[in-house]
Amino acid sequence: MRTPWFLALLVACAEVAQPADTIVSPAAGTLNSESSVPFLVPTNGAASVRYQQVYGGSDFSFDGSPEYLITQISFGYGPSSGDIDVVLPNVQIWLSTTSRQVDSLSPVFADNLGPNNTLVYSGQLHLFWQQPIGAFAFHIPLQQPFLYDWSAGNLLMDVRNYQTVPPLTVPPYARWFSSSDILGDAASRAMAFDVNSLTASFVDTEGLFTVFTATGVPEPSSVFLFLAGLSALVLLAWSRREHDQSRRPAKTL
Repeated sequence: MRTPWFLALLVACAEVAQPADTIVSPAAGTLNSESSVPFLVPTNGAASVRYQQVYGGSDFSFDGSPEYLITQISFGYGPSSGDIDVVLPNVQIWLSTTSRQVDSLSPVFADNLGPNNTLVYSGQLHLFWQQPIGAFAFHIPLQQPFLYDWSAGNLLMDVRNYQTVPPLTVPPYARWFSSSDILGDAASRAMAFDVNSLTASFVDTEGLFTVFTATGVPEPSSVFLFLAGLSALVLLAWSRREHDQSRRPAKTL
């Protein structure tokens, strides 16, 4: 998937401003639950899954940037999970900025999507233990960065898992990611055990603990100053090249 030029430019500007950061959501959640939905559901539980989770924009407000380029999402082991090393044949992950509030998702999936709904991952997905970020060791690098303005609304993750994974055959017979099931934290979900379903079978307050690897995008004035300086350097280099060429003696036959 090709990254649009303006996102590539924003990545460059953001990296000049500050390095990538990690943001945990729900930040004020409680590790009191675990969930197999949407990535670890076994085939004896469902053949496919449609899943939406909303994250409160307030979890992004404490790091000081008005916008963030999200480049990776990560999850952590549930307390009673078995070994996690699975290959999902076909997964789509979409991100958007939603006007829906946490704990107020609609059971109609389309009603929760934001106008900037963006496909950030599509295809086979291998989930296995990697270099951890704190307690989060299962990473999904996004094929398409997502620019998120937390002041414009909450963040919605929409997952379409077209084929679930075989169940574990040894104890504890289940795979789980860590989650928070508490009213008032910054996450909630809607889900259906059919990827083609237009409506959710369940809407509740639980949500996966998620780490977002994101780069803060500076204020527009900072971006313009960076671009102006870059343009001046390019113009100066071009002018010197033209000047040097004009001073060279003309070739004679």
